[in-house]
Amino acid sequence: MKTIYYIIPDLFQREAFSVRKSFRSLKEGRLGHYLKRCFIRKFKPVGGVKVIYQHCLMLNKAGYKAYPVLMGKYHGNFFGFDVETLSYDEALAHMGEDDIVVATEFSPYQAFLFPAQTKVLFLQNLVGLRRWLKSDDKKKSYLDLGYDEVMTCSQFCSNFVEKDMEISVTTMTNGIDLNVFLPKPELRVEHRILAMSRKNPHDLALIKRGMAEHGVDIRVVDGLTQDELIKEYQAADIFIATGYPEGFSLPPIEAMACGAVVVGFTGGAGEEFMIHQQTALVADDGDTQSVITHLQMLIKDSILKEQIRTEGLKKRGSMDSISYKLT
Repeated sequence: MKTIYYIIPDLFQREAFSVRKSFRSLKEGRLGHYLKRCFIRKFKPVGGVKVIYQHCLMLNKAGYKAYPVLMGKYHGNFFGFDVETLSYDEALAHMGEDDIVVATEFSPYQAFLFPAQTKVLFLQNLVGLRRWLKSDDKKKSYLDLGYDEVMTCSQFCSNFVEKDMEISVTTMTNGIDLNVFLPKPELRVEHRILAMSRKNPHDLALIKRGMAEHGVDIRVVDGLTQDELIKEYQAADIFIATGYPEGFSLPPIEAMACGAVVVGFTGGAGEEFMIHQQTALVADDGDTQSVITHLQMLIKDSILKEQIRTEGLKKRGSMDSISYKLT
């Protein structure tokens, strides 16, 4: 049986301290977060890694062998999934020509470091479609580059790649495990607004400042384990989605499944489940004033809020619906 190796590139770099950025963060009320990024934050992979772990988990449950391959000096499982990871050297020692190697748009050449003959490019954000290609390869498709298959995490991304590169693409839609991402109304705190600062933190700072002027605080969390994050979702009344552009952002749909009302930006692919005035309140990407207006509306209109919460729970996705075609 073929073994599948998902390459996780070494993208994380601790941010270098800047006096200018520290003053800007102080002005935005985010100095503590900035200092943690520079001096305290632990090294771990970034860039759609959770979805890769999910793929490996589901493939293993289906009877296949699948491993995340950590190209950096990382250790352990970051999401609590029962998935064994391999280092580059370990993967190289195990891998045979008949196996499958999956690389991301962040590292389009790393698949060619391995002996596996079948190579798959997994793109999770269209903003990286050509960004990491060498100058001589900018006009090539991934198939021209040497890949056998290309897959993305949403139909939104697939449509874009197929049009831009004129190739056929497989869609592997992201999903979540509804056995763990579920609502607990008894934990919900009315008017508690939750957000993450990992995407477009400047926009979040503007939203936070605008709501503070109306006496409303926003709880910002980052770097939590999955269990800790689920508890935050379940306690939240409202969740702010700030990611854009996005291939298919998990936090909004995770929050929705836990009963939080989602407000914010879709990043493009989020439109597949964030439907304005039905399952969410949506603003144009970067339109922070509209987000502030939507938040104020929900705080004042409990009927609208509960209608959106109910529809959001109906729309949530399931990780069990993911199908695998790599083998």
